[in-house]
Amino acid sequence: MIVLENISKEFASKSGKVKAVNNVNIHVKKGEIHGVIGYSGAGKSTLIRCVNLLEKPTEGKVYINGVETTSLPLPKLREARNKIGMIFQGFNLLKTATVYDNIAIPLRLLGYNKAEVKKRVDKYLGIVGLTDKHRNYPSQLSGGQKQRVAIARALAQEPEVLLSDEATSALDPETTDSILDLLLKINRELGITILLITHEMNVIQKICDHVYVMENGEVVEQNNAINLFTNPSHPTTKKFLNTISQRNLSATLISQLNVTGAVTRLTFVGESTGKPLLAEVSKKFNVQPNILTANIIELKNGIVGNIVIHLIGEKDQVHAALRFLDEHGVGTEELEGQS
Repeated sequence: MIVLENISKEFASKSGKVKAVNNVNIHVKKGEIHGVIGYSGAGKSTLIRCVNLLEKPTEGKVYINGVETTSLPLPKLREARNKIGMIFQGFNLLKTATVYDNIAIPLRLLGYNKAEVKKRVDKYLGIVGLTDKHRNYPSQLSGGQKQRVAIARALAQEPEVLLSDEATSALDPETTDSILDLLLKINRELGITILLITHEMNVIQKICDHVYVMENGEVVEQNNAINLFTNPSHPTTKKFLNTISQRNLSATLISQLNVTGAVTRLTFVGESTGKPLLAEVSKKFNVQPNILTANIIELKNGIVGNIVIHLIGEKDQVHAALRFLDEHGVGTEELEGQS
């Protein structure tokens, strides 16, 4: 549905050319939700603007539903953009227009008649849960309600693709969750393919099927969400994951806990999350598991559990216990010496 092929984007500056996006490849299948995560300056905002060609790539090709949009003449490109909805961090609502008109005006500009405009506005206000706010102005709405209006406006053109540019970063955690629930509903009920960018790992956690991690204009790691959360390889990915689960224990904390010897992170996925494997380990081997931290992360398509333990016992028994866990689908990673 969305294919970015070797996309690069350069900007001119006083000190020379700056490559904001460097040779990025993304493939989003129809009906999936893919997320691009990165810190400020990683190039993710430039990248998503290349999808609908608000920024024309310096190199590479963009395909939407099999059509190469980078080669389209302007009239055809405008037509193609009608099938690409976009929601923004700043809502971009007209302050002097009602909720109804904020959604209706773009439809009128596209030439839809009054009856069709009303039909679509009513339908999508219902989907975002704001039917009773149609006469309100943006100043009378909360941040979450404003974003719902922006989403309804994007949906009213009945796009095949929805792009989200940091749509939740200006919202509080509870409102963020409600907007993410709405995006999941839109994806599942309307079948709309979604590509989003964010710097918040909880956004990725809740709704994404596949994740791309960006740094300095490049995708440094990508994987489906479960694999990324269970076995990250790039330091930037690990930093992001540490914001939602304490994957690393500092040397100071380990010292305060009076831990000597190896500290191991166990990762449980799928069926292994429901098995009392640590209890079995303490029965089968002469070891005592000392749990230092633990959490469960609920992803869109599965559950990942993380437990950081200190196994107390003889080395051969500790190694045998870890082999047993590994054979039963539990990921093991020694953390000794991390700071």
